[in-house]
Amino acid sequence: MAEEAKKEESEQLEQVVETLEQILEVMPEDYFTLHTLYETFIKLEQPGKAFEYLARLADFVTCSQNEEGIHFVLQQYEALGDLDPEIEGRKAQLRALRAELAGEPVAVASDRAGDAPAVARDIEAEMALAWDLYQQEQLTQEEYSNVLHDLTETSSRSVGVPVTVLHVLHDRQFSRFERLMTHLCSQSGIPIISLSSYEENEDFNEALPLDFMTRRGVLPFAGIGDDLLVAVLNPFDKMLVSQAEDAAGKQCHPYLVSPDEYDRRLTQIKKALDR
Repeated sequence: MAEEAKKEESEQLEQVVETLEQILEVMPEDYFTLHTLYETFIKLEQPGKAFEYLARLADFVTCSQNEEGIHFVLQQYEALGDLDPEIEGRKAQLRALRAELAGEPVAVASDRAGDAPAVARDIEAEMALAWDLYQQEQLTQEEYSNVLHDLTETSSRSVGVPVTVLHVLHDRQFSRFERLMTHLCSQSGIPIISLSSYEENEDFNEALPLDFMTRRGVLPFAGIGDDLLVAVLNPFDKMLVSQAEDAAGKQCHPYLVSPDEYDRRLTQIKKALDR
């Protein structure tokens, strides 16, 4: 039984690899995809392929100066002990770059040369969410592959709303959608709220840039004192609220909302701003 379970898991992981490698054909320098392929090949006990993707990941984080990625790649290399001179050289380069960047803010949303394309950065957190839900057995392998496919395809078009896992699942009429929302709430500690309980308030329409609300899946809908209450579509995105706070200049308190309610409120905001 154990061997059959292991064989089934390997087959599922091979299908995940196939999907992720298709994504790389569209976005060859996507951090999350390279990261996930490395970890998947480790699970498949294929170290040669794993280190191939770790090397590509090292090249990417060096060019993009992705501090989180630099830390991760260094951790992987250093856990292996002494390696050949080429990899030791990579480690030295990454350490030097990490030291150079020490004390500087992480350039999460910048568009400087060498960064990943904006569209890839926008869906990276969504791809990470899909992977988490697959790992937590909230999505089957087929559902996970479909979500990745739709995220990649939709992100290549201008759709006027955020490209998110919740949008994909809602559009696919995912039968366990309400249960999934409850799971997200439970795992993240971020409460679910209905935006229909809050009337549109034009005082908050310009609290965040419209492009930010359209791309990143966060918008303000109410306030408490000087703070903002914001609707989010990915409660696992650790950077989202802090980026919203930087953009708004106020503390933000997140609440999980359904994608259809988010889209309706975003449309109201756009109409109000066009007047």
